Amino acid sequence: MLHHLTTIPPRLLRRTTVLFVLLAILPPLFAQQTTNYDEAIVKADNYLQQKKYLDAKAYYQMALKYKTADIYAKEQITSIVELLKAGMDKEEAYFDIIDLADVFYEEGAFEKAVLQYRKALEIIPDDEYARKKIEEIQRAENEEKDRLNAYNNSMSKGETLLVERNFPEAIKAFETARILFPERTTPPEKIETARQLQAEHENSLQSFREEMELADRYLLIKDYATTLEHYENARAIFPDDAEVAKKIEQIRPRAEKQQRYNKQVEKADELYISKDFLAAKAQYREAGKLWPENSYPVDMAGKIDEILAIQRKDLDKNYKLSINKADSLLALQLYTDAKAGYNLALILKPGENYPKDKLNEINAYFAGQQKAFEADYAKMLAEADSLFGEKEYARAREKYESALEAKPDDSYPKERLATIENIFEEEAAQQKKDEAYNLLIAEGDRLFSDGSYDLAVKKYREAQSLKSSEQYPLGKIEEIQQLLADAEKQKEIDKAFGLQMVLAVRLFKEDKLEASKSAYENALEIKPYDLQPKTQIARIDSIMEARVLQQQADEASAKLIARGDSLQEIKEYDKAIQAYSKSLEVKPKDPVAAKKLSEAKIAKQNYEKAIAKEKAYNDAIAKGDSYLEAESYELAKTAYEQAVGLKNSESYPKQQLLKIAGLLKKLALEQQKRFDEAIVKGDNFYEQDNYQEAVLQYKIAESIKPAETYPKQRIAECNSILAERLKELKVQYDIAIADADKLYATKIYDKAIKAYQNAEAIKPDEVYPREQITKITDLIEKNAIVDVVSDTIVIGSETTERFAFKPLPVNVRKTNYILVKAKNKSGKSFKIIFTYGSSKGKNGGFVVQVPEGDKYNDFIIRVGNQYKWFSDDNDWLSIYPENGDIEISMIRISKSD
Repeated sequence: MLHHLTTIPPRLLRRTTVLFVLLAILPPLFAQQTTNYDEAIVKADNYLQQKKYLDAKAYYQMALKYKTADIYAKEQITSIVELLKAGMDKEEAYFDIIDLADVFYEEGAFEKAVLQYRKALEIIPDDEYARKKIEEIQRAENEEKDRLNAYNNSMSKGETLLVERNFPEAIKAFETARILFPERTTPPEKIETARQLQAEHENSLQSFREEMELADRYLLIKDYATTLEHYENARAIFPDDAEVAKKIEQIRPRAEKQQRYNKQVEKADELYISKDFLAAKAQYREAGKLWPENSYPVDMAGKIDEILAIQRKDLDKNYKLSINKADSLLALQLYTDAKAGYNLALILKPGENYPKDKLNEINAYFAGQQKAFEADYAKMLAEADSLFGEKEYARAREKYESALEAKPDDSYPKERLATIENIFEEEAAQQKKDEAYNLLIAEGDRLFSDGSYDLAVKKYREAQSLKSSEQYPLGKIEEIQQLLADAEKQKEIDKAFGLQMVLAVRLFKEDKLEASKSAYENALEIKPYDLQPKTQIARIDSIMEARVLQQQADEASAKLIARGDSLQEIKEYDKAIQAYSKSLEVKPKDPVAAKKLSEAKIAKQNYEKAIAKEKAYNDAIAKGDSYLEAESYELAKTAYEQAVGLKNSESYPKQQLLKIAGLLKKLALEQQKRFDEAIVKGDNFYEQDNYQEAVLQYKIAESIKPAETYPKQRIAECNSILAERLKELKVQYDIAIADADKLYATKIYDKAIKAYQNAEAIKPDEVYPREQITKITDLIEKNAIVDVVSDTIVIGSETTERFAFKPLPVNVRKTNYILVKAKNKSGKSFKIIFTYGSSKGKNGGFVVQVPEGDKYNDFIIRVGNQYKWFSDDNDWLSIYPENGDIEISMIRISKSD
């Protein structure tokens, strides 16, 4: 039977079946002729015994030619036909099985394909096609198994390296897995995750290095407190860095000593500002003991001695002035300033009771304020404790830190902050454990989806060992065990699944995508975990979406091309080019749009050339007319000749050239006089160092007598001097810009503005300094927190105006700038004294120098670096113009980025 023909591909064997049917009907065309009935019967019986049914049938038919009514021959022929029909039914079943097996094979479902090929061998045991396919699949499965093991090893290695933060090696491992299975989505996702984590790590590393660099920079200038702050910032980024821990341990004693010094100096400065000079001097001396090499305490003590010496020269007058000023300030409730006046009066006349009484009165007021501060401090701690109790640790930490800034020596907030840090460390450890657990679960789920149940169980058990109370890994292990136990039931599912897959493949080949998708969805309902129908459904969706998108792209491209054509007709070339370019974005490599774009660009170039030529012609005519009117005939001649070169058909420049020729002929006798005048003017400008004007006169002389060498030499000398000056200015400008850029990079914007202004003064034609100043001003304006003044006001000379605002959030104070927009109303330069403070009194201030002129000026003052600004809840700002009226349109408190 057909097993003799199994080397033919199975799909061709269906045609062989048709051939058998035809052979059963047609006469024996290929049998050798016999001489009689007996010979035909003997040959027919022999072929029948050998199961060569077609040959046997042919000789039985030949025997009937000799004996047409022979019953034996007729019965044998009927028997052979029945055998052939039975073989055809069997072969049809074989073909159906082989077709399904081939579909599974093409889809990569080798286990299902082998099952079908073996069923085919049950029908035709020695079928070579099915046997070779099984051998081929077994070889592929062995290779696939090795590939899968390598894939799983690479994925596991990548996960481990990811946990260890060895991102480059993790990416290599995931890349190896991706190469092994390009169609799988997990490796690219893992690569992307690893790259994101690597980028985050590199950002952290960059921030760490910046903090270390800043710390080292402050260490060079012996600012140990700020150095410690930046080292601690670096440790917050990488807590396990041993080098940072060592540096912190080394610097902390010096930083704490410097902090004590800073507090001592701050206390002395406060006494100095309040003009309690004797007490201030004592505090400066104490500060000098803490940091002997710092000259500031000694300088301030000396300054106090100088002030007291001046005040004691005219004792009665200065005493009276101090008392009067202090009384005025006290009436305005400016207690700190009033106290300074009374202190000075008491120093001048220690025996007077009046200043003592007033000081007692002010001290009583401050005592009340201190009591209120203590109440606020207790409230702050109560809020922090409440947040701590509610486990709002981040917000509680912020409150405790604020409390510690208010009372740096209080141990309670320090202890609470240490406890919060321990809690955060425990949470970080738990998070690390959670991440390891989640990675194992994700790996187990991936292996589960791939059908690698043994490896999946291993991952789920590892996850269970990390979190014994979690039910998910136990549930997945039980699910896998149940799947393995239901193998028999799975066979029935496979059969139903296979039928839907065969139908889906046939419909897909017929381009019936909706029906094919429906069949794949049916298959997916039967086996929800199978990736094949999911992949094919996604493929169909992609094809359908691509067709829709292609149609949309074609329509959009056609509209854009039509728009480009319309625009090109009205010579709107830029817009036309934009339309054609958008068409190419919508439909890349479209030859029509590409050609249109090229044509539009050429048309634009030709159009622009024509316009440029027309402009150049008009400019030359205008220059010629201007020079002619000024009787600069040689220059006019040059301009008109240029116009003729541009438009030879125009008569006007030719007429003007004829006119000039006549004038030049007439004025030829005056040529030497005009040449000499130009040379004298040029020499005068040269002697006055006005080289640019000198060059212009020498060029006039050169145009009168081109053969003369003197003007050429002078022009060369002037250009050389101008180039050297420009070079010197460039060096000065580059140094100024470098200084300004450094200040800008370190976000010291007020000093950066001054540096850019210096650069602008050197080279006023350069736009970069003004752009940077504008950028800083825009940044400060954009980062506005509160406008203290938003309407235009005028403050008279020697007059104090005070403005209130709400205290700023603590977390932005250290980056605060104050932007002032002001205009001089007095015609002379003067100072403005700004003071800020709170209900407790004045806390600090700054001075702004207002230049002459009636234009508005922007002043940017950095206040975030002043201790009293960021440590206290300042809520007012006062302005005192000294010796001049000022108009102010804005005072804005902002922050840097």
